Amino acid sequence: MPHTIRRASAARRTARNRTVTRALAATLAIASLATVGGCGEAARAAAKANANEITIWTHSAGSEAELAGIQQIIDDYNASPDKKATVKLQAFPQSSYNDSIISASSANNLPCLVDVDQPNTPYWAWAGILEPLTDEALLERADDLMESGKGTWNGDLYTVGYFDATVALFARKSVLDKLGIRVATVDEPWTKAEMDDALAKLKASGEWTYPFEIGTADNKSEWYAYAYAPILQSFGGDLINRDGYQSADGVLNGKEGKAFARWMRDLVAKGYISSKGGSDTALDFVNNKSGLLYGGIWSMSTFKKYAKDYDDIVVMPMTDFGHGSVTGGGSWTVGMTQSCPNKAAAQDYIRFSLQDKYVANIAKAGMNIPTTEGAQKLVPEFSDGGDMQIFTEISKKYVKMRPETPAYNFISTEFRKTIGDIMNGADVDTWLDKAVNHIDGNIQGADGYRKN
Repeated sequence: MPHTIRRASAARRTARNRTVTRALAATLAIASLATVGGCGEAARAAAKANANEITIWTHSAGSEAELAGIQQIIDDYNASPDKKATVKLQAFPQSSYNDSIISASSANNLPCLVDVDQPNTPYWAWAGILEPLTDEALLERADDLMESGKGTWNGDLYTVGYFDATVALFARKSVLDKLGIRVATVDEPWTKAEMDDALAKLKASGEWTYPFEIGTADNKSEWYAYAYAPILQSFGGDLINRDGYQSADGVLNGKEGKAFARWMRDLVAKGYISSKGGSDTALDFVNNKSGLLYGGIWSMSTFKKYAKDYDDIVVMPMTDFGHGSVTGGGSWTVGMTQSCPNKAAAQDYIRFSLQDKYVANIAKAGMNIPTTEGAQKLVPEFSDGGDMQIFTEISKKYVKMRPETPAYNFISTEFRKTIGDIMNGADVDTWLDKAVNHIDGNIQGADGYRKN
């Protein structure tokens, strides 16, 4: 990313802060407001009085290895003679983390540094929670990150990440060989014709009731948008027109979007998938309940632990449906809040934390893709010849980031409901048009989610 970061003026920050109430009302991500401990007027006053002490909030309370990696960075930074402040850590369970951020934001009680799920970055920036990263040394280091390791909005860099995740097709080479199906490669994904032929052969073999598993049971999270939107994009459609991010008309409900939706519905109609799939798709694949799995990089952990035929499992990029193979990208990142009293120290800590050794430690904790080439070399699974390296190759070549708009959470929810209904028989044209109307109405109701 070129170092053309635009600093928000004081007037613009003030105006944007006035939108926080509106933003909180618009979000669909909040199920409830969590109580944030250790806060209050006294705590705020103490924090402002002592800018030499900054706090980072993380969602990693449930991951001992990842939390230990973050704590190691903090310990090393605090021991450094060049530190600009003392850093403290507060960990939350992931399930309540976003609610805690929103609650603290409404109470003007945020810490200096926060974890941010990458697709939430535009919304949190628009809502006045995040401040753009502008430190030159930090921006130079950010240039070394994979594109999917950055959270941006309107040309500004707001967050950076240590790891990324992606999706892929999983199959057994022995099964593909037996049925005369080519093993797809990063350079040569299956074509749509090959995909349709493979599914027909898997179904005709009679070995599985539903030969293809795509995670349809996960209908309450962001999975549908994360995993199925890349298929839509490979067909030539999208969730929203990315020229201005003001409308989904013509891209979600255009001829390409309709072709995608009909293909998804046909997966159910032809008995290739169940519209109510299994709750643990990776374990089901291990137990041979499906012959082809479309799942996340995290499936590999299950395969390594339980699959006796691990060496027979092949990883392939998703099919090229006419406009290139597409994969999702963007995972947890870290950013700086607008209310941070010591932004120089906050950015200095972020820069310090992006050293290859720290990126490698945190990425390895969840066996995710390290976001720098140097860190990838430090994790055997992702270095040359490693069994996870293919995920890095897929991500680098085919990633398409989720739409850079504060409306993304609404779009994701609307897309999930719409595609779920279509797979269960709803009319394609009617349901896609309805989704477009809802998405466009949400954007217009928020004044286009324009930057103040």
